[in-house]
Amino acid sequence: MPRFSVVVPTRNRPDLLEFCLEALAAQTFDDHEVIVSDNPTDAPARAVFERWARSGWRYVRVDPPAPMHENFERACTGAAGDYVAVVIDKTVLHPSALAVAARALEAQRADIVTWWNEGYNPVDELRDVASGRFVSAAEIRPPTLYDPAAEVGRRFANAERRGVDPVHYFRGKIVFGAFSRRLLDRIRAETGRVFYPLAPDYTSMVPACILAERALDIGRPLLVSYNSVRSNGRLQSVDPGHARRFIEAADPRIIGELPIPGLYTSTHNVVAYDLVSAAARCPPGTAPPLDHVNLVRRAREDLQAVVWTHRDERDAQYRLLEAAEQRLGVTPLPPSPPRPADETAVAGAIRHAGVVRRLTHSLAQRAAARRELYDSPVDAARAADRHYTHLTIGA
Repeated sequence: MPRFSVVVPTRNRPDLLEFCLEALAAQTFDDHEVIVSDNPTDAPARAVFERWARSGWRYVRVDPPAPMHENFERACTGAAGDYVAVVIDKTVLHPSALAVAARALEAQRADIVTWWNEGYNPVDELRDVASGRFVSAAEIRPPTLYDPAAEVGRRFANAERRGVDPVHYFRGKIVFGAFSRRLLDRIRAETGRVFYPLAPDYTSMVPACILAERALDIGRPLLVSYNSVRSNGRLQSVDPGHARRFIEAADPRIIGELPIPGLYTSTHNVVAYDLVSAAARCPPGTAPPLDHVNLVRRAREDLQAVVWTHRDERDAQYRLLEAAEQRLGVTPLPPSPPRPADETAVAGAIRHAGVVRRLTHSLAQRAAARRELYDSPVDAARAADRHYTHLTIGA
């Protein structure tokens, strides 16, 4: 059986790390190490680590605090397992996750192993971080080999919004699975390191999928993600100030180097920068071209979801988008009505950002009513594990 290293990069969320480590301590597969790489500015997680630490676990304090991609790199460099998984501190593995992955890899070795993820919605994160709603809703499949290079092609094509496809969104990303240590060594030899800014899960995905020889999709969820109102990705998609600060913290020059220069409020445009910059570090001709026409279509959809607090900023961002549309000959489509799940995400981000409350409360309540209530995301992960294991055995 392969040995796993589980890397947990954390930053100022010891409350969520508690759930993450509780789930790791309950893994039914023993042959693994856990590395918690703590990167706090004001809320260290050492005490949480000590509560849950087991034999083979290590705590590393990053001091002074480093950018997210640097934290990923340091932690993964020290991993000793045959496979290295990155489990960020707001995610919770099913109890049998590593055992399920190990059995699948024993039967079918691959450089990338992928599992799926489902979301846990806290009822009121600001008052009670634990209780929330969750439902197991995936249609499971047998473990399947997939073409990692084709997954890169899907990303560069931008034919649909990120996250719409319930399977392909997870493929090739180390935060939804694991990379072999052999693959990590190949990436470092080719590009200098594994993780680069802005988003390390995307900048590592491109070289991983280009250099991997085989990739395996487990065919079921093994992870539950806590949908925090303080999530960087969520705030980046609705709060223009947060989106700009996120990029500037890495390198202010990147704003002008985005595929649609200056359009920092489009999440797809920011992700496209990660994809293109990562491809430039790979062997020539190994990555597909970026579909700019589809990118501007996705960018307009992004801007329609932004909560604008300054009219001048909104107008300036739309002028950049319109110039790109005109240059490419793209006629904008009429906006689509928001989905309830999107409204729930926007509502939570607005509350945290301090922006004027929007009329999304009733939609959020209706979406939540369809989900079961759990005392914590760990309880939800246990229930999901039982559910999907039963389906697998029944098949």
